[in-house]
Amino acid sequence: MKSTKTIIFIIAVIFLAILSLGSFVIVPEGHVGIIKMFGRADSQLNPGLAFKIPIIQSVEEIEVRQRRNVEELSGATSEQLPIKATISINWTANKESALDLYVKYGGIIQFEERILDPKLRSVSKAAIATFSAEQLIKDRNLAVNEIQRMMVEALADFPIVIDSPQIENIELPPRY
Repeated sequence: MKSTKTIIFIIAVIFLAILSLGSFVIVPEGHVGIIKMFGRADSQLNPGLAFKIPIIQSVEEIEVRQRRNVEELSGATSEQLPIKATISINWTANKESALDLYVKYGGIIQFEERILDPKLRSVSKAAIATFSAEQLIKDRNLAVNEIQRMMVEALADFPIVIDSPQIENIELPPRY
Protein backbone atom coordinates (compact mmCIF):
# COMPACT_ATOMS: atom_id res chain seq x y z
CA MET A 1 0.00 0.00 0.00
CA LYS A 2 2.74 2.41 1.03
CA SER A 3 4.89 1.45 -1.99
CA THR A 4 1.98 2.14 -4.39
CA LYS A 5 1.54 5.64 -2.96
CA THR A 6 5.30 6.22 -3.23
CA ILE A 7 5.34 5.12 -6.89
CA ILE A 8 2.35 7.36 -7.70
CA PHE A 9 4.04 10.25 -5.89
CA ILE A 10 7.30 9.74 -7.84
CA ILE A 11 5.41 9.55 -11.16
CA ALA A 12 3.50 12.74 -10.30
CA VAL A 13 6.74 14.56 -9.39
CA ILE A 14 8.40 13.43 -12.65
CA PHE A 15 5.33 14.51 -14.65
CA LEU A 16 5.27 17.93 -12.96
CA ALA A 17 9.01 18.35 -13.55
CA ILE A 18 8.60 17.58 -17.25
CA LEU A 19 5.71 20.05 -17.50
CA SER A 20 7.61 22.81 -15.71
CA LEU A 21 10.76 22.29 -17.80
CA GLY A 22 8.67 22.37 -20.98
CA SER A 23 6.95 25.61 -20.02
CA PHE A 24 9.72 27.95 -21.09
CA VAL A 25 11.80 28.49 -24.20
CA ILE A 26 14.88 30.56 -24.96
CA VAL A 27 14.90 32.26 -28.36
CA PRO A 28 18.50 33.09 -29.32
CA GLU A 29 19.60 36.51 -30.53
CA GLY A 30 19.27 36.90 -34.30
CA HIS A 31 16.10 34.80 -34.33
CA VAL A 32 12.43 35.23 -33.55
CA GLY A 33 10.20 32.49 -32.23
CA ILE A 34 6.94 31.51 -33.86
CA ILE A 35 4.53 30.13 -31.27
CA LYS A 36 2.44 27.32 -32.72
CA MET A 37 -0.65 26.18 -30.86
CA PHE A 38 -1.69 22.71 -32.01
CA GLY A 39 0.36 23.30 -35.19
CA ARG A 40 -1.20 26.66 -36.10
CA ALA A 41 1.12 29.67 -36.10
CA ASP A 42 -0.29 31.91 -33.40
CA SER A 43 2.13 34.68 -32.43
CA GLN A 44 5.72 35.82 -32.50
CA LEU A 45 8.38 35.96 -29.74
CA ASN A 46 11.38 38.27 -29.54
CA PRO A 47 14.79 36.91 -28.49
CA GLY A 48 15.15 35.95 -24.84
CA LEU A 49 13.32 33.85 -22.28
CA ALA A 50 9.63 33.24 -22.88
CA PHE A 51 6.96 31.02 -21.39
CA LYS A 52 4.66 28.67 -23.26
CA ILE A 53 1.98 26.15 -22.45
CA PRO A 54 3.65 22.72 -22.37
CA ILE A 55 2.37 20.11 -24.83
CA ILE A 56 -0.14 22.57 -26.36
CA GLN A 57 2.34 25.14 -27.68
CA SER A 58 5.61 24.68 -29.55
CA VAL A 59 8.08 27.27 -30.78
CA GLU A 60 9.79 27.35 -34.18
CA GLU A 61 12.78 29.64 -34.62
CA ILE A 62 13.22 31.86 -37.68
CA GLU A 63 16.57 33.48 -38.35
CA VAL A 64 16.37 37.22 -38.98
CA ARG A 65 20.10 37.84 -39.49
CA GLN A 66 21.58 38.52 -42.88
CA ARG A 67 21.66 35.44 -45.09
CA ARG A 68 23.49 34.69 -48.35
CA ASN A 69 22.19 32.75 -51.33
CA VAL A 70 24.33 31.72 -54.29
CA GLU A 71 23.07 30.73 -57.73
CA GLU A 72 25.00 29.43 -60.70
CA LEU A 73 23.32 30.16 -63.99
CA SER A 74 23.78 30.06 -67.73
CA GLY A 75 22.76 33.08 -69.71
CA ALA A 76 23.70 35.32 -72.56
CA THR A 77 25.07 38.82 -73.00
CA SER A 78 23.38 41.49 -75.10
CA GLU A 79 25.31 40.23 -78.14
CA GLN A 80 24.04 36.67 -77.47
CA LEU A 81 27.41 35.43 -76.23
CA PRO A 82 26.75 32.47 -73.87
CA ILE A 83 28.10 32.88 -70.35
CA LYS A 84 28.07 31.06 -67.04
CA ALA A 85 27.86 33.22 -63.95
CA THR A 86 27.86 32.79 -60.20
CA ILE A 87 25.60 35.33 -58.51
CA SER A 88 25.16 35.79 -54.77
CA ILE A 89 22.78 37.94 -52.81
CA ASN A 90 22.68 39.00 -49.18
CA TRP A 91 19.23 39.48 -47.72
CA THR A 92 17.47 39.79 -44.39
CA ALA A 93 14.01 38.73 -43.26
CA ASN A 94 12.05 41.56 -41.65
CA LYS A 95 11.90 40.82 -37.94
CA GLU A 96 8.42 42.34 -37.65
CA SER A 97 7.08 40.18 -40.50
CA ALA A 98 8.55 36.81 -39.49
CA LEU A 99 5.14 35.42 -38.51
CA ASP A 100 3.73 36.43 -41.89
CA LEU A 101 6.71 34.82 -43.67
CA TYR A 102 6.21 31.61 -41.68
CA VAL A 103 2.45 31.46 -42.34
CA LYS A 104 2.70 32.20 -46.08
CA TYR A 105 5.87 30.28 -46.99
CA GLY A 106 6.56 27.77 -44.20
CA GLY A 107 9.82 29.35 -43.05
CA ILE A 108 13.11 30.71 -44.33
CA ILE A 109 14.29 27.61 -46.24
CA GLN A 110 10.99 27.22 -48.09
CA PHE A 111 10.96 30.95 -48.91
CA GLU A 112 14.47 30.68 -50.35
CA GLU A 113 13.60 27.62 -52.44
CA ARG A 114 10.17 28.77 -53.68
CA ILE A 115 10.56 32.52 -54.07
CA LEU A 116 14.06 33.99 -53.64
CA ASP A 117 16.22 31.57 -55.67
CA PRO A 118 13.95 31.49 -58.77
CA LYS A 119 13.66 35.30 -58.73
CA LEU A 120 17.42 35.68 -58.32
CA ARG A 121 18.02 33.42 -61.34
CA SER A 122 15.48 35.14 -63.59
CA VAL A 123 16.42 38.68 -62.58
CA SER A 124 20.15 37.97 -62.94
CA LYS A 125 19.70 36.49 -66.41
CA ALA A 126 17.59 39.46 -67.48
CA ALA A 127 20.02 42.00 -66.05
CA ILE A 128 23.11 40.34 -67.55
CA ALA A 129 21.39 40.16 -70.95
CA THR A 130 21.27 43.96 -71.09
CA PHE A 131 25.09 44.25 -71.05
CA SER A 132 27.78 43.27 -73.54
CA ALA A 133 30.58 40.91 -72.53
CA GLU A 134 33.00 43.83 -72.60
CA GLN A 135 30.81 45.88 -70.23
CA LEU A 136 30.52 42.93 -67.83
CA ILE A 137 34.28 42.49 -67.74
CA LYS A 138 35.16 46.19 -67.46
CA ASP A 139 32.46 47.29 -65.03
CA ARG A 140 30.60 44.58 -63.14
CA ASN A 141 29.11 47.21 -60.87
CA LEU A 142 26.74 48.32 -63.63
CA ALA A 143 25.30 44.80 -63.80
CA VAL A 144 25.31 44.47 -59.98
CA ASN A 145 23.37 47.72 -59.66
CA GLU A 146 20.87 46.53 -62.26
CA ILE A 147 20.42 43.20 -60.44
CA GLN A 148 19.92 45.12 -57.17
CA ARG A 149 17.31 47.41 -58.73
CA MET A 150 15.44 44.54 -60.37
CA MET A 151 15.53 42.34 -57.24
CA VAL A 152 14.21 45.13 -55.02
CA GLU A 153 11.42 45.72 -57.54
CA ALA A 154 10.62 41.99 -57.92
CA LEU A 155 10.55 41.38 -54.16
CA ALA A 156 8.85 44.61 -53.05
CA ASP A 157 5.76 42.76 -51.78
CA PHE A 158 7.72 40.23 -49.70
CA PRO A 159 8.77 40.61 -46.05
CA ILE A 160 12.52 40.82 -46.76
CA VAL A 161 15.23 43.39 -47.44
CA ILE A 162 17.69 42.88 -50.28
CA ASP A 163 21.10 44.00 -49.06
CA SER A 164 23.69 43.40 -51.77
CA PRO A 165 23.96 41.19 -54.84
CA GLN A 166 27.37 40.25 -56.22
CA ILE A 167 28.60 38.76 -59.45
CA GLU A 168 31.21 36.40 -58.08
CA ASN A 169 32.32 34.81 -61.33
CA ILE A 170 31.68 35.13 -65.04
CA GLU A 171 32.87 32.48 -67.52
CA LEU A 172 32.95 33.49 -71.16
CA PRO A 173 33.53 31.13 -74.09
CA PRO A 174 37.23 30.45 -74.78
CA ARG A 175 37.05 32.14 -78.20
CA TYR A 176 36.22 35.44 -76.52
